[in-house]
Amino acid sequence: MSAPRDLNAALLSAHAANDLPRLVALYALAAEAAEPDASGFFLTQAYVLALDCGDARAPALRARLVAMGRESAQLAAGSLSAM
Repeated sequence: MSAPRDLNAALLSAHAANDLPRLVALYALAAEAAEPDASGFFLTQAYVLALDCGDARAPALRARLVAMGRESAQLAAGSLSAM
């Protein structure tokens, strides 16, 4: 997927299909290509969706958010217990 238009089309298609694992991948990809503020937004979307569907990529996505300063390094008691 080379162009933002292709990525946008893929995101819209995955949303229409409610394909959460694909959305996790696409939002993570969008985060890689975006400027820092937008990157944080896309990465947050990937993380939330990963949590929502129990995706194994959630811990790595969270670690990236922590590294960006967009997530606390400390977990709340009992949070992410399924990870």
